[in-house]
Amino acid sequence: MTETWYEQMIEEPVRELVRLLRGNGYNTTCSCGHTMEVECSFTTDNETKQLDDLLFHAGHENYTLVWEIQRIKGFGYNNLYIKINKDKEVLNESNGNSVV
Repeated sequence: MTETWYEQMIEEPVRELVRLLRGNGYNTTCSCGHTMEVECSFTTDNETKQLDDLLFHAGHENYTLVWEIQRIKGFGYNNLYIKINKDKEVLNESNGNSVV
């Protein structure tokens, strides 16, 4: 039997999650079965864009916004982390390249 793209490219522990996400319109960009993580690209919503604009227009040029939605035993927790990078040269965590 011929292997599907999912079987060839996606590790077993996260394969069905990647299939679920892609099947529902989410663009997965990276996944790892060892850490049980899937990375997706997304389009920012209005609130996220407003926060990005607020920080940028306040003079911040190097920062990272991380939205975290956690579910523990059915209870939802929403957090936002803002990391202001004071150095002029910033390391892009997703690919290790320097960004100025």
